[in-house]
Formats: sequence, C-alpha cells, structure tokens
Amino acid sequence: MPFSESQPPTISPARRRLFFILMLLAPALFFALLELTLRLIQYGPDLSLFVTETVHGKNYCTMNPEVKGRYFHLTNFNPSTSPDYFALPKPPGTYRIFCLGASTTVGYPYWFNGSFSTFLRDRLRAVFPKRPIEVINLGMTATNSYTVADIARELPAYQPDCVIVYDGHNEFYGALGVASRESIGQSRWLNRLYLRLVRFRTFVLMRDIVSAAMGLFDERDKDLPPATLMERLSRGQYVPFDGALYHRGLEVFRENLCELRDVCADAGIPLILSTQVSNIRRQPPFVSKGDPGATPNELLSFNLTLNRGITDYLNGDFVSALAQMQGIAGPETLRADLHFQIARCLDTLSRDDEARREYVMARDLDQLRFRASSDINNAIRSMEDGRRVFVADIEKLFALSSPDSLIGNEFIVEHLHPNLTGHFTIAREYARILRANGLVADAAAWRVADTLSEARLWDERCATRLDELICARKTSVLTSGWPFRDQPPTVPSVLPTDTLGQIVELYMRDQISWARAHMEAAAYYANRGEVGEAAREYFTIAEEMPFDTSPLIELGQLYLGAHQTDNARLAFQRSLGRDETSGGYAGLGKVHLFEGAVGEAGLCFERALRLARTPEERAESEYQLALLHLRSGDTQRAVQELREVVKATPSHRQAAELLSRIANGQ
Repeated sequence: MPFSESQPPTISPARRRLFFILMLLAPALFFALLELTLRLIQYGPDLSLFVTETVHGKNYCTMNPEVKGRYFHLTNFNPSTSPDYFALPKPPGTYRIFCLGASTTVGYPYWFNGSFSTFLRDRLRAVFPKRPIEVINLGMTATNSYTVADIARELPAYQPDCVIVYDGHNEFYGALGVASRESIGQSRWLNRLYLRLVRFRTFVLMRDIVSAAMGLFDERDKDLPPATLMERLSRGQYVPFDGALYHRGLEVFRENLCELRDVCADAGIPLILSTQVSNIRRQPPFVSKGDPGATPNELLSFNLTLNRGITDYLNGDFVSALAQMQGIAGPETLRADLHFQIARCLDTLSRDDEARREYVMARDLDQLRFRASSDINNAIRSMEDGRRVFVADIEKLFALSSPDSLIGNEFIVEHLHPNLTGHFTIAREYARILRANGLVADAAAWRVADTLSEARLWDERCATRLDELICARKTSVLTSGWPFRDQPPTVPSVLPTDTLGQIVELYMRDQISWARAHMEAAAYYANRGEVGEAAREYFTIAEEMPFDTSPLIELGQLYLGAHQTDNARLAFQRSLGRDETSGGYAGLGKVHLFEGAVGEAGLCFERALRLARTPEERAESEYQLALLHLRSGDTQRAVQELREVVKATPSHRQAAELLSRIANGQ
C-alpha cells in the first residue's frame, strides 16, 4: 500500500489574527482581573485625596489621612490631616480656597488652628459675614512640590475659586526630593510616573513585594536611633551649593511650579504662590563645609584665623574680628559658618545692608538644606504674571517688619516655622492680594467691607495660651536634638503641679486629642474662676470642630454659671444651629428660666426630653420640668417627675434631695 504523508492543519488568516489579539490581550486581562480582585478585597490603603463623611444627614468631603501613602512608603509616618470639611457640589455663593504646602501650611508647631489658613478664613469671614467662605487646609508635613503638583491636579473637580501654595523649604528632603531617603531617584518623569501608578492596587502589591524582598538584605537604617521625620529623611544627605544635585533640585522645583501653574490656568483657577521665609539672623548654618580641594595646612590656617576672629568678637573687639574674617573670605569661599560670623560682626556694627547679604549667603551655603535658598525664592517670584498667578512675597514682608530688616525670632519660633504673629501676618498678605486682584469680591465691595481693625482681628484669633504652650514644648523638643544639637532630643520633665504643662504632655504623647486638651484646659480655668480664659478655650474648639455641639454647650453652661445670660443664650443657640440636641435645648431652657420666661423654658425642657439619648440627659430634663411644676404649684406632677428621675438615675443627688424635702414638707 503506498505511503501517504499527512498534511499539517492550516489556520485561516482571520483565526490567526484572533489568536494574535488574544495573546496580546491576555496579560492586560490578567492584570485587569488582578486589579479588580485587589480592590474587592481592599488590598492596601485607599489613596484617594478626599473621603466622604455623613454629618447630620449631609455628605461632606474631608482630607483622607491615607493619602500620605502616595508619598511615604519607606518611612513610617502618620501625619495629621486637616479637620476642614466641604460639600459637593459647592453651595451657591460659596468662595472656596485650598491651601497647599508642608509643615508651615499645617501650622506646625501649632495645630491647624494656628495656621495662616485659619487666620485667613476668620479674616475673610469677618470682612464678609454674609458670604459663605471656605479656606481648606491640605498641608502635609515633610512634603514638597511633587505633592503640591500631584494634589493640584485633582482640585479642579472640587470647584476651588483660588489655590494658595506656601512651599519650598522641603524641596530637597521632602518626599520624592532629589536628596530624600523617601525617593525612587532624581528623575522627575520617573517620580511623576510613580505618582500615577501608585493609585493602582496591582502596582502597590508589586511595590510591597519588592520592598519586602529588599528589606531582607538592606541594613542601612536598622541601627539608626529614633529620630524626627525630617532627620530620617535627610541626615547625611548634604547638598553643596551650586553643585549638580543642587541644580537638579532647582530644576525639578521649577518644572513642578510650571505644572502647578498650568493645571490652575487650564481650569481658570487663580493661583497665589509664596516666597519662603526663614530665620537668618539667629540661626547659624547647620552644615558648613569648605573647598574639598584644600590641603590640611590650608584648612588648619583657615580654622585658626576663624577661631581668632570669633574670640575677638566674643571679647567685644568687633572691628578686629571682622578684619580677620574678611581676610580669609575670598570670592569662592563656600564656608557658610564664616559668612555667618562675618554677618554677626557687621550686624553688631550696625552695617545692616552688608550684614543682610552675609546672613543670606550663610543660609544659601548651608549644605543641610532645611531652609529655602535665594534661588528657590527667585524661582517662585519668576512665576508671577499679574493675571492668574500672583506671588505673596512673604520673605520681603517679614524683612520689612523685622528690626533692622533682618529676619530673626520676632516672627519665627526656630529656623523657619512662623509663630502666631507670623501666621497672622501671612494671612493678612494673602487677603491683601485677594483684594488687590478683585478676588472673593469686587473692589467696591472690598472697599466697603474691609474696615475691621487689625487689633480686633488679632484679639479674636482662634488660638489660646494652651496652643502657645504646645508650640513652646514642641520647639524645645525639636531644638534639643539634631540638627540643632548632635544628640537625642532631651527636655526637662514637667512638674506635677503644672496642670497646663501636664495637659500639653498628654497631647504631645498622643494620649489625648487636640480638642480634648482644650476641653481639659477650659475645665482648669473654670475651676479657677477664670471665665474669660475658659470661654476662649471652648470658643477655639467650637471654631475648629464645626459640627461638634459639645464645646458650645459647655460654653453656655460656663456663662450661665457666671450669670452672663446673653452670652449663654448665644452659645446654646449656636449649638442648636449645628444640631438639635437635648443638651442645647436644656441649656436654652435654663436661660429662659433664669430670665423668668417659664413658658418658653417648659417648651425647651420638653423638647430636650424628647431628644434625650442617655439616661443622664433624660434625668436632667425631667428634673428641670419638676422644678417648673413646683414653681407653678403642681406638686403632684413634680413628685411624679422626681420619682422617675431617681428611679432611672439613682445618682442624681439633686432630685433625691428635692424629693426628700417635699416629703418632709419643706
């Protein structure tokens, strides 16, 4: 039988194309299914910028604390995020401002109530009391222009009328910075790609797997002692002035500013940028290094002359000190400490303009780049176009307001963070720019409304002595360790008799919240009979916690005890404007009762009884109604109410005593 060779099966061109398409789609389908699965099981954090919360039956957006996962992966960091809420869609007539930046924007070393955003909010609301105005703080500590540009890309969807940015100090060491330990490299396109991919759970899974594998072999940071966040991000990462790394950081900063400008311009959103302010007069350079090519003998001679100059300065011979120091300060001298010492001599000799140049040079040459250099500020100033991009020259403003035009500790608590006066001043400048450019309202409306005195605005600030104590304690801790001193932070313990100091310590250790700390301070003042100080604490909480009725109810009770019924009524009415609660109506009923309006008091107590959520609230309302029945002569109903109170709440001493007196015919 003849042998017949079998023919291989043939595949039609159409089927071959189908197989080819399926082969290409298979990986995409796999990763799509993986992404969907990871989202369904909620793998990894939700990195959305905002989350939605329902308060009193209404939905509001607020900053999502987990958004920090976009920028911090290698560093364990749990930042405080803004307590500000806003509604979507934006209510008609509302003017909405978003504030972006790092720790200064957050308000450090205060809480958010000490930030320029709060001062600006309160100023604008005081000027335009009938217009809804929102100033929403989106600051995050230890971030830089990458974070600002990334957040700004999402903001048009949330209907801002203006964006304010105070940013620049952290450009080198903040998250993703060119000299930061929290970075994937110096390439801007790679960092921008990373910020887009990190929104995908599949990418987060792959990142976690790689990090876990690398962690088995990476011993770099395992032996480091506990440190502040900026120390973990920057220690040992020095950036010489005018070097390649320095210029790369500047280039990235400028490109991120341009992206920020373009995002706002495309959405028609006015943008206000801000120059960075730092303490040049009182803060010596952190890291000072000279010419790396200097010989040991040259370095020895330099240091001997510098030390002789410092000795002369300390002995009061300022002219000799200056001559010796200037003698070794050639045009190429990169020693930041030398320029700072020269500046001190010139400052002491009242040669202010020359001193300023040397102080600025000392800051710019500091190789630990915690303070923004002149190049950073010049890059910010160059963005102004007078139409949609405006620059608040905070550095110039602080200089003009400082003694001898040299910025020191008058407005700044340590090396760069403003104190309350500084934040108040920054907010005033933002308001000036808003007015000058017809933002919030037109020129005529501004002219009519903007008549409040600066003294009144300052007196009504949303900050208290407790906030100043928190600031002082945080600053003491910060400046007792690196980079101010090469040691772990060490501060004296607080005396047990220092009540406010103990409250600050509990807050610093995260054992109580900011609001709880102020409630404790209010109780301390109330027990001492300092009604004004206690009221300021309650007022501050109420302003920063816009949906919380408890501080207003406590404020009303405080005023009632001080027989300030008008103030008490306003406090209880404000609480009821936020939410109708048993405590609010009970308090308002007491005001009416105090004024002799028995009918109105009875209606309030009955309303309070219907709204009561706890046995204590119910007992208090029933007790007050019993008092009204006694007052009207209806002893039988009063006894009935009192028995209900004692039965439900045996600990209600006043009800038990009153019931006993009635039984004894007293």
